[in-house]
Amino acid sequence: MTLSAKPPVIDFQILGIGAWGEMFRSWQDLSAVLRGESVECEPSKGPKPEIIPANERRRAPLTVRLAVESSTQAARNAQLDPSKLASIFVSGLGDTQLSDYMCKTLADNSALSPTKFHNSVHNAAAGYWTISAGCHQASSSMAGFGESVSLALMEALAQSQSEQKPILITFHDAPCSEIFKNVLKNDTAFTASLIIGTGTSIASKPTFTATIIEQASDWPELDCAAVRNCYRVNPAAKILALLDLLSVENSSSSLLMPLSSQTSLKVTSVNSTGI
Repeated sequence: MTLSAKPPVIDFQILGIGAWGEMFRSWQDLSAVLRGESVECEPSKGPKPEIIPANERRRAPLTVRLAVESSTQAARNAQLDPSKLASIFVSGLGDTQLSDYMCKTLADNSALSPTKFHNSVHNAAAGYWTISAGCHQASSSMAGFGESVSLALMEALAQSQSEQKPILITFHDAPCSEIFKNVLKNDTAFTASLIIGTGTSIASKPTFTATIIEQASDWPELDCAAVRNCYRVNPAAKILALLDLLSVENSSSSLLMPLSSQTSLKVTSVNSTGI
């Protein structure tokens, strides 16, 4: 792949963050973990996002609850009305537990559970979020396997730049079904949500630049041992490479995120203070 024209450099800010994982329950927790601090977390089978009504929450799969929880946190952190936010939801392979169930059930000529069928679509998380938040803004659902994070971030930047509005982007992946583990050996639950704005200039918010470059790259190593395994095996957790830049205030550094075999998304921290 050769770029026909020099790609633009896009300035963007992170206006809000949400996060939930096996060792943290919020961005504040995760930020502390990335700085090497210890965080106490009670064992949990997954978040219980209050924005989803109780009856629907009981039927929601883990992937949905992860995504909606961090999305709610990010909107609250940014002090923005969730009903006004366009959104992108992204995961490496989607809900592999439900995919496995659907295939086995259909192969046996058995009746599908209506609830599981309803939750099996790839945009289930986006649906639960938009309905619960009363949001009528545009929403996309993506999957890009190991490059899910970089592809979705590029899409979010393009949308925000075009519309000159903040956009919510939520990365979420749950442990893989056993039959999928020859493809993806993910055994961790992780979600993080960012609200990014390209038309903003808020002194208290972290600022970055992003551009596409003609250079192959691999995902950088993560220094934090506590989340290193999650980072390596969970496609959504690749966003930790960017979040790690925020864990040290006033840091100024760059990272490369692979987009294809010949291109990368280069993200440079201008100012990481304040979130």
